[in-house]
Amino acid sequence: MKIPRLYVEGEVEKNEGRKVVIENDGKAIRFLDKDEEYEGEGKILYQVIYDDFDKYILLSKLTRDVLIQYPDGRTITYLKKGTELLEIPAEGYEVHPIVDFGCRVLEGHRLAALVTRKGEIRFVNTPVTGTVVFMKEVPTKRANYVFYILSEKF
Repeated sequence: MKIPRLYVEGEVEKNEGRKVVIENDGKAIRFLDKDEEYEGEGKILYQVIYDDFDKYILLSKLTRDVLIQYPDGRTITYLKKGTELLEIPAEGYEVHPIVDFGCRVLEGHRLAALVTRKGEIRFVNTPVTGTVVFMKEVPTKRANYVFYILSEKF
């Protein structure tokens, strides 16, 4: 599974100087070259480690502007500060994710398959229609995941 790139506003420059400029309140997004400088009124977002995504979430809301570039290189999601994300845990003896980063899911869609100690298979379903913007494996004795979903409700 390939991992998306994560760009965050206000972070120190890391990861070979990769950065993105957001202009006109998210209507214009421009990826800058390694040594390219930007002089303008847009927001500059710097690439950070993707696993640090949950550091920018407090009480299910983003604390900074975030841009996610998915592995295909063409699909991106721009999330503004204050955007609310739904956190759905998937806990079991064995957890097998069914969806991937950037997948659009419908209400009731299966996110992961859970295998119990008895060998029974159960599923974790999403309560809303939206997009899976992030998945995190929680380091414990058993494989547990948390899915972060951007709801399509307005």
